Amino acid sequence: MSNFPQDIKYAARTLRKNPGFAAVVVIILAVGIGANVAMFSITDAVMFRSLPYPDSDNLLLGRTTYNGEPAWNVSSEDYYDYRDQVQAFESLAATRSFSHPVTVTGGEEPERLPWNLASIDFFPTLGVAPQLGRNFTLEETVLGAPDVAIISHGYWQRRYGAAPDAVGSTIVINGRPATIVGVMPAGFFFLNEVDIWEPMRAGGESTGYRQYHNWTVIGRLAPGMSLEQAQSQVDVVSAQLQEAYPESNANKGLRLRRYQDELIEFYRPMLLMLLAAIALVLLIACGNVAGLLLARASSRTTEMSVRAALGASGSRLMQQLMTESALLALLAGVVGIVFAIWLQGLMLQFIPLDYLGISEIGLSGPVLLFALTLSVATALVFGVAPAVSAARANPAENLKSGVRTTGGGATARLRSGLVVLQVALSVVLLVGAGLLLRSFVQLQGVDPGFNESQLLAGRLGLSADYSDGEARVQFYTGLLDDIRALPGVQAVGATSLLPIKDSYSNIKAWDPENPPPDRSAALLAEHRRILPGYFAAMEIPLLSGRDVQATDDQDGELVLIINQAMARGLFQQQDPIGKLVAVDWGMDEPALLRVVGVVADVHMHSLSSDPDWQMYYSYRQSPAYTMSLAIRTRGDPAPLTRSVRDVLRARDPNIPLADIATMEDALSSSLSGTRVIMLTLTLFAGVALLLAAIGLYSVLAFYVARRVHEIGIRLALGASAGRVLQLVLHRGLGLVAIGLVVGVLGAFGVTRFIQQQLFGVAPTDPVTFAGVCLLFALVGAAACMIPAWRAVRLDPVKTLQAE
Repeated sequence: MSNFPQDIKYAARTLRKNPGFAAVVVIILAVGIGANVAMFSITDAVMFRSLPYPDSDNLLLGRTTYNGEPAWNVSSEDYYDYRDQVQAFESLAATRSFSHPVTVTGGEEPERLPWNLASIDFFPTLGVAPQLGRNFTLEETVLGAPDVAIISHGYWQRRYGAAPDAVGSTIVINGRPATIVGVMPAGFFFLNEVDIWEPMRAGGESTGYRQYHNWTVIGRLAPGMSLEQAQSQVDVVSAQLQEAYPESNANKGLRLRRYQDELIEFYRPMLLMLLAAIALVLLIACGNVAGLLLARASSRTTEMSVRAALGASGSRLMQQLMTESALLALLAGVVGIVFAIWLQGLMLQFIPLDYLGISEIGLSGPVLLFALTLSVATALVFGVAPAVSAARANPAENLKSGVRTTGGGATARLRSGLVVLQVALSVVLLVGAGLLLRSFVQLQGVDPGFNESQLLAGRLGLSADYSDGEARVQFYTGLLDDIRALPGVQAVGATSLLPIKDSYSNIKAWDPENPPPDRSAALLAEHRRILPGYFAAMEIPLLSGRDVQATDDQDGELVLIINQAMARGLFQQQDPIGKLVAVDWGMDEPALLRVVGVVADVHMHSLSSDPDWQMYYSYRQSPAYTMSLAIRTRGDPAPLTRSVRDVLRARDPNIPLADIATMEDALSSSLSGTRVIMLTLTLFAGVALLLAAIGLYSVLAFYVARRVHEIGIRLALGASAGRVLQLVLHRGLGLVAIGLVVGVLGAFGVTRFIQQQLFGVAPTDPVTFAGVCLLFALVGAAACMIPAWRAVRLDPVKTLQAE
């Protein structure tokens, strides 16, 4: 250790004399280290940091199970039973599984804000109290009690300027005045963005039906209780509910799991795959740098031999060279951290962390420790082999006059082995990226069942002023007529939920002539309210029968339009027109609706899953407050947004138009998760390909430089340029070929881990494997050509004179 300061000074002086070499090494390593640090910081935030709730390890998430298979949501009535009968919980809370937009008036402009319901136990269960004001009281959870609300910190700042007197003021939600009783602290988040919470009330919205599952259940373990004990008690209650309510609870249970584990499970596959890809990039970078250092060590043979002849031991030489490697790695680590800060922000824009509410991460102590450890480990990985090689200097041989040092067979084989490793790892990454790219192309080629081009969508909700169903019908039909009259509008329709863009809404349905043993065995169907013209606006083909009509009102027979999948599932080969369908609307008896039409299948939620059962019924027979618009235009739909807002404002200035976007953008957003993984892995694979090409080039360039004398003799003795070119290409492409074989074998074993991320492509897709091999062969040939061309252009006379 006494020589360490001297070694640092010597290493710094040596690197200053070779700034180009040092810069290349630092940049190559900084890219690998920075990417790994950025990815580790995101992984650390998702998988290792505690959630922002006190004692978060005791938070459990409950998910409904059917025959042991978990779903997500829980019914309100099941929740009440578990809350009242399970003693293992300190508290058990519920909140609606999805936030919903509501119209808030009273400010300068009406607003559409995310709103949700929460039980009285919700905030106490999470261990978070309002920053201002208070939680809901027991009296406020009773149906018919005065309306109260708790607002988010962000909305408090935006709307009220962070004024303390916001608590106690009145906010108008969908035309209903509510008193603000609390303001949540900054940063509070649970699964969805919410600006307004109102209390869950038994018998109120989304409650009262055991067969409807709309709630997320979160519990906190009582002191001294374990997850296993809580699950055991829950299972007892589940069995009792199955016996008491066989129609709705047959084979139904509740699975408990630690809340953080449940969230991690959602992100784990994506994060682990990206971590593995970045680790391979760093490994390739280390191999590249090791190859460069081996080449440089060969050029320093005389220097090392002189030092050895003056008494330096092999371990002393090795220590000096490892110090140089460590200094390079630490410099790369510093640059890599700066790169990681930039890359971290970029990754957060693309990697969706919605459920965790993470918008920024920063560099924590564990992340900085990881960066330091990674830099030291990197120095060991790329520095040991060159140091060992150079420390074996033989001054007796190497200092003989006229002796040409070529780096030795062992060193040459090591450099070649590093190139093979880089090629093999790059092939694995390229195959993975290629499979995801092909999968993404296949996904983009899926017909969604409607024409998304030139289609503008928006969502609006009526206030309590429209309490009469006929008033709601008149508003929406009148609005559609106004929009239809705008220049550039080709067709317009309205539905309760648009495909892809809006959330799930399914209920059970069956053929009353062939009913299931009980309602719990019936299959779910997505259901939508529509006004006439919706199918034309969306360009969803009507295959048989008719569309809903203005005469399909509350005085007429209940009518239904179903999709092909539902027609086949319910009626097989029979003509479904005129058939009755039983729909479970939560009453004692199911509603019976007459099928009047069949439309083509639509991908409601995802292009990657098969279309489910879908049914559409007349809005006039069940008028709702909230509807989505579908406006087909003759040109670019975006400029029409202002005109639509003006038409809406003229009809009712207190109703805002929210979520305005083109359906092309909605489809693109639905593919964002797949696109992120594909683009990220492709980026890493591209970096790996570039590094492998640089490594191959550097090895061949060194190979040519060390064999200048031999090549000069060959040329002097009459060897053709083609023969010399063949000599160099044979060596370079031979390394590529070996690397391709090893890489393809490795890819066959690795790609099965991304099988769940693929759509329409097998993990052993021959087209992808062949394409990657061809691409790498071309890149390898290009990397070989420059050193080969230099070898061909050697002047044998000058070469031999220099010797």
